[in-house]
Amino acid sequence: MASRRGLKKDLNYIYSDLMLDAFAAYQASKKSDEKAASALLKKISDNFSDFKKRASHTDGKSNRKVVRAYYKNLWDEVLKDILALSEETEKL
Repeated sequence: MASRRGLKKDLNYIYSDLMLDAFAAYQASKKSDEKAASALLKKISDNFSDFKKRASHTDGKSNRKVVRAYYKNLWDEVLKDILALSEETEKL
């Protein structure tokens, strides 16, 4: 990650792609539950807004090591969230 702006763009791209995948999975499946799909789409949207907000506000702005650790931890959480949401999309 080179900048906050780049991180936010990556988050936007990743979560919009997850949203499209979830919607396509719902449309393709004949046995999908509309409420489950709606809940999944809301969860994706909520997680995206949460991570985007967290990317904007850094802890320890004056200490470079703290900032790097913060963004590394944030990116690790994003990756875990993406994997979990992908699995939920596959179950849809």
